[in-house]
Amino acid sequence: MFVTVHAAAATIIGKKISNSTLAFVLSLISHFILDLIPHGDEILGKKFLGIKIKNKEDFRILALYGSIDNCLLAIFLIFLFKNFSFATNDHVVWAIIGGILPDVLVAFYKITNLKLLKPIADIHGRNHSWLIRKFKTDIPLKYGVILQIILMSLIVWLIYIV
Repeated sequence: MFVTVHAAAATIIGKKISNSTLAFVLSLISHFILDLIPHGDEILGKKFLGIKIKNKEDFRILALYGSIDNCLLAIFLIFLFKNFSFATNDHVVWAIIGGILPDVLVAFYKITNLKLLKPIADIHGRNHSWLIRKFKTDIPLKYGVILQIILMSLIVWLIYIV
């Protein structure tokens, strides 16, 4: 799932839960729930997260995918903080951190190969592909992107009304 979708879902949690610790934990849990939904990036995950990056081309593709996702996150956060006063509340900020933390830790693990983070990366990877393994297929990436755009639109709408 795009990190932007995780941040947006966490925003709703943070908006509704005024305890920073609880908002963080619930957003962390929401990350793993959202990642259960097949979203078309299993091949990317196998290529980049399941094995070591073997050449510069692999790294370039991963960097492009991550850069686009992080640019979308930056745009979302700017939109959020400029348009909603609740966004500056500590519990919203901690919820967003909890919502994106698993992806940040996995990326940090892949860059550094820090053994302390390997269990987190392994759990994240197994969770990410749990339903895909059950159904023995993932949806095509283009449909996964469309699904995430629809989900993101729905979440932004919910941010307005909830």
